[in-house]
Amino acid sequence: MPTIGNTPLIKLERLTDKDSADVYVKWEGANPTGSMKDRMALSMIEGAERRGDLKPGGRVVEYTGGSTGSSLAMVCTIRGYEAYFVSSNGFSEEKLKTMRAFGAEVEIVHAEDGVLTAGIIDRMIARTRTLADEPGTFWPDQVNNPDNRRGYRGMGREILEQVKVPVDEFVMAAGGGGCISGNAEILKSRNPETHVVAVEPYHVRNISGGDTGGTHKLEGIGLSFVPSILRTDLIDDVMPVRDEDAYWGARQLARKEGLICGVTSGANIWAALQRAKHLGPDKTIVTVIIDSGLRYLNGDLYQ
Repeated sequence: MPTIGNTPLIKLERLTDKDSADVYVKWEGANPTGSMKDRMALSMIEGAERRGDLKPGGRVVEYTGGSTGSSLAMVCTIRGYEAYFVSSNGFSEEKLKTMRAFGAEVEIVHAEDGVLTAGIIDRMIARTRTLADEPGTFWPDQVNNPDNRRGYRGMGREILEQVKVPVDEFVMAAGGGGCISGNAEILKSRNPETHVVAVEPYHVRNISGGDTGGTHKLEGIGLSFVPSILRTDLIDDVMPVRDEDAYWGARQLARKEGLICGVTSGANIWAALQRAKHLGPDKTIVTVIIDSGLRYLNGDLYQ
């Protein structure tokens, strides 16, 4: 199995100033498929194998924006499983191609003009549920699978080893709920005062309990529901982020810090910088660059 985890933690030097908190980013593009989702994919497959839910020669199905699918496809091809994923043209073409490159079959749920809505995700889930009823099939069901959350506890331990000072805030987009929850479990076990901030799309506020009927471009988050594995009891604040602010965050990270990321990571960056201004100096914030920005070069993010 390729090396997963032990990714770099990088301090932002040019997007912060003397009047703001220090901001560190966990660069998950260093994982084998270029995404943090490698962590949870391996955890979910290994969990299924231990329980006997996934047997040799079996098939794995999932609905995915592409990052989870790419990671699952990578693990499946190494372990000898068939992979079949339900996605949408609302996600980046690079992600769809990456899943197929690892041998997965990808079924597309059409999004009008490529615009994601909570309804598109609901259709993807419904289709996956139907596929999961077929013999010899395992559905990781990522938003309801505790192995997803467990897969990210290693990231929390890495952060504590790397940052060397108390983590005052952890800022993370809340999609399936695994990353923010797994990290929060570890960070708060070391320091209960660590403030955890969940990021959600401005027009699809499923975490804060607002309207979920809008559209957005923040891939992987903005569901029509709150995932069961999301540890809402560990979330101290929720920040809604507009598409244009997420785009700004991604572009500024590339042009001032030399780090390239996707739009949802851009939302993390924007939110972390706002929190850094609020906290002021001598405080530490950690956020996550979810995957490699090379997956987003064909869209409008870097035009």
